[in-house]
Order: sequence, then C-alpha cells, then structure tokens
Amino acid sequence: MRRSGHIGWVVGMLLLAVAGCQTTVDLTDDRIPDADLLSGEAILGEPITGTEHPDIDIVAINDDMREFVADLRDVSNKARRFWRLLQRMRGVGGEPGRYDAYANLTAQEAFVEKRGNCLAFSSLFIALAREAGFDARYQLVDIPPDYDSVDGMVVLNRHVNVRVNGVPGRDPVTIEFSREYANSIHDRQVVDDQFALGLHYNNLAFSHARAGDQRAALVYLRKALDETPENPDLWTNLGVFYARHEQFDRAIAAYHRGLALDGDHSPAIRGLANAHEALGQRANARFYERRMAHSRIRDGYTYYILAQRAYRAEMTAESLELVSQAIRLYRRDHRFYELQGNIHDQLGDEDAARESYKRARILARRYEMNSAEVLGVQGSG
Repeated sequence: MRRSGHIGWVVGMLLLAVAGCQTTVDLTDDRIPDADLLSGEAILGEPITGTEHPDIDIVAINDDMREFVADLRDVSNKARRFWRLLQRMRGVGGEPGRYDAYANLTAQEAFVEKRGNCLAFSSLFIALAREAGFDARYQLVDIPPDYDSVDGMVVLNRHVNVRVNGVPGRDPVTIEFSREYANSIHDRQVVDDQFALGLHYNNLAFSHARAGDQRAALVYLRKALDETPENPDLWTNLGVFYARHEQFDRAIAAYHRGLALDGDHSPAIRGLANAHEALGQRANARFYERRMAHSRIRDGYTYYILAQRAYRAEMTAESLELVSQAIRLYRRDHRFYELQGNIHDQLGDEDAARESYKRARILARRYEMNSAEVLGVQGSG
C-alpha cells in the first residue's frame, strides 16, 4: 500500500513522435500568456473559470467535531490536553490501517469517513487541534521522488504532515500519519493553509481527470493555481493536461512556467523533453534529456544524504533501502558503496559487505586515475 498522498500528478503521457528536426534550443516561452493557459479554451472550445465549482474550506469544523474536543479545552495542563487529543485522533482514523493515498478529503469528510491520505488527515488534525486551542500548521516534507502509476499517468507523490507549536516540553511537535516517514531524517517546511488548499484542489483535478471529466479537472487545476501560482508542480500538471490532449505548444509553455519557479524541477524537465520529442524538435528534446540525466544524479545524492541520516540514527533497514535507491539512480560514486558496506556490516552480512567494499575500491581507484590524468594535463604546459 502506498502511504504518501498523491499531491503531485505529473508527466504521465503517451506521445507520438513526429518526423522533423530543430537545430536551435529556445529556452524562453512567453508567446502564450497565462490567461490563455488557464482558460482551457484550446481543449474545451470555450474558456473556464475557477468559480464553476465552489470554494472549499479544508479545515472547516462542524458541531460534531466541536463536541468531539469540547471537554479538552477545559484541561488546563496543555501537555496533557495535547496527548489526549492524540489518543482521540487515533479513534477517528489516524492510523496506517485507514490510510488511503487517493482519499482526498476535507477535515469534515475525513472525520465522518475515518479514512484519508496524508493531506486529509493533516487537515483533520489541524482543525481539531486549533479548536482545542493549539497552533497547528501544515508541513511539506522533503521526501525523495516517489512515483506511482495510475490509469496511464505517472504520479509523483508529495507528503505533508503537521507541526504543533507551544506544547510544553516538546515544542514544536511533528504529527506524522505515515509509518514510512515517521522519523526525523526528512527536512520539513511549514506552509500556510492556502498552499495546502492548492494541493487539495490539485488532487481533485487528478480525481476528475481519472474519471474522464476534463472540464472539472481543468477547473480544479485552475483553482489550485489561483491559490498558489508559485507552486511549480501545478504548472507542470497543467502541462501534462495539455500534452495528454496533444496541445504540445501549450504544454511546453506551462512546463516553462514550472521551470521558471524551480530550475531543477525534474517533472517539468521530463515533460519538456517528451513534448519537444512529440513535435519532432529533436535538438530541444536532447537538451532536456541531458538535464534529466543530471536530475537523476541529483536525486541519487538526495537518497544518499537521507541514507546517511538514517544510518546515524541507527535506522539500519531504512538506511539500506535508501542507499540502494541512490545506487540505482547513480552508480559512479564510491561513497554510496562504502555506506552500503557499512550497513551490511552492521547487519552481519559479511558477503554483501565484502561485495560493496570491493565495488567502492574499484570506483575509488577509477576516480583517482581520472584525477591524476587531469592534473597531468594541467601541469604539462
């Protein structure tokens, strides 16, 4: 079972290659204005607006929820009040057995249905915690790239949890609803309710796209971008939408918006490579394919850093999984294999450790030889 919420849905498409060539790479794209991209008219034949579906308050609270935590407000000891809130949250679905990665629900819906993804459970906890007198906020967790495949779309999962400030003796506290990320090795960033609402609208767009309702999907994606136009995932998703309808010029324009916000945004880079390939613009496609290779290397180092953190925290099994993923993405750094060998040693697997150290020595010698050659050339004038 996938345990992270599907906050980003990106770059899943089937493309037809078109014969032709392009000898120059155009890295700017201001020919198609934002208003055109957001209107959806090129796909639907008429413009859409974000008001076609009502606005949503994902942390709105109802009378049943107020009653659920009413007595907690009378607990003067704030630490005791917090731990009681945690216990009650477990009773309304806050455990992995009721975790559904594609249940994109508001706080009220999650309270009734007792299920949800990371965003839904975070919204529920934040709503209840605030009603109980706590300063609770969303956190975006910097997990390594985590892909899934759903109905012909490649889904890049993001992850959120909750930060609670002002808990005596434990300030701040992170509330995590996924066992997969129930540790401190991932960096976290507090985001506001508006950012989280943009994620919720984005997930609704994904759900409607899966159901074949293209208009509703575009409306909710537009609502997401109206809330948080600074989120590169959303522009990339708009590019995916256009690419799936073979509107590749508009897809490229949307991908460029995402890349302008994050110059290393791997999904936007991959989308640009695919879209240029579909248009027969081979030189442009190769340019972004080369950038994709660099993105994979960077992702490899992301996993390596997390593996180091897990190893230092004595989370041996997690560390081995992370460093193995780093090696799958990038096999040329001897340090990856050295760490893998250390982990195998700690697990008592001498044969596996020996193989890892052997590979590390081979790569280290190759690195030293290459370095010596470079130094030799530099000194030969």
